[in-house]
Amino acid sequence: MKERYKGTFIIMVSFFLSLIVGGFLMMFYHVSPIDGYKEILEGALGNKYLVYSTLSRMIPILLTGLSIAISFNAGIWNIGAEGQLYLAAFGVAALGVTFHGIPSVLYLVLGVTTGLAIGGLWAWIPGYLRVKYNVNEVVMTIMLNSVAVYFTLYMTNGPFRTSQGALGATDVIDKSMWFNHINPLSNLNTGVYVAIVAVAVVVYLMLFSKRGYEWKVSRLNPRFALYGGVNVKGNMLLAMIISGMLAGLAGTLLVMGDYHRFLNGISPGYSWTGMILAMMVNYDPIGVIITSFVYAVMASGGLRLELELNVPQELVQIIFVLSVVFVTAGYAVANRVANRIQEEG
Repeated sequence: MKERYKGTFIIMVSFFLSLIVGGFLMMFYHVSPIDGYKEILEGALGNKYLVYSTLSRMIPILLTGLSIAISFNAGIWNIGAEGQLYLAAFGVAALGVTFHGIPSVLYLVLGVTTGLAIGGLWAWIPGYLRVKYNVNEVVMTIMLNSVAVYFTLYMTNGPFRTSQGALGATDVIDKSMWFNHINPLSNLNTGVYVAIVAVAVVVYLMLFSKRGYEWKVSRLNPRFALYGGVNVKGNMLLAMIISGMLAGLAGTLLVMGDYHRFLNGISPGYSWTGMILAMMVNYDPIGVIITSFVYAVMASGGLRLELELNVPQELVQIIFVLSVVFVTAGYAVANRVANRIQEEG
């Protein structure tokens, strides 16, 4: 079985098993699994407004998941997407509360560009240290996460503290910088079009471009890539910068489209969820898109599950964790079986 199809099979079976276990857990609350999953689907996709809300929940997870996927594809780990998201979000908010009177189109472009630049720059630091001095990028990106989060915490409780109370946040950004909501009953806003363009570019780069092939070769066999004339270190650094830009874009859209200000705790762990989803699908960009949507459906529908059937919405998180466990176990078993067959052959 080809690696891609083996992975798809393992993921599908694992998710199905997690749904079965989730169904049994629903029965402890005297709820039919069929009714439970029906309520989840209704709560996430029951009408266009719910679909909009589900897509809004999906966007930051998708962007951070692709952020992890594109760096790994080039053989470098970016565990710092959370910090890149925070720092970019704050930078955009600081811009939006400082300058006024700028035409809306120009301000939107300036805001997005600022978020991309900050996210990319914050990822460039560990990327450069990795390719230049062989500093461990995992340690560096984790450390820079804390630096970014605590820096924004200081700024929103100090120089950029809101004038509207003690809330750990900035003031509301200039309205010219807002991405307008597509519908007032959901958080989905016109920033989704920027996200779609970004996702399309990443999918093209990873799957259909020469650069994506060079990234893959650099990860799988750096020595062979060097002999083939591939700039391995340059490709790693470029992938790291793009990775940071995607995480920065996630933070940018949260400020310009969802909250219209920077908030402490603006991300409830989007990058960690995105990382887990990317790992589940072996960092395949199409797989990240699919799993991000499925996760958003489950998370959005979990509230209706609790409201209608009195089943705690935390059950959705249990199903998600179980699917990760089953996927991990599935890969381990499949690899062991393949090794055993190879030894016996």
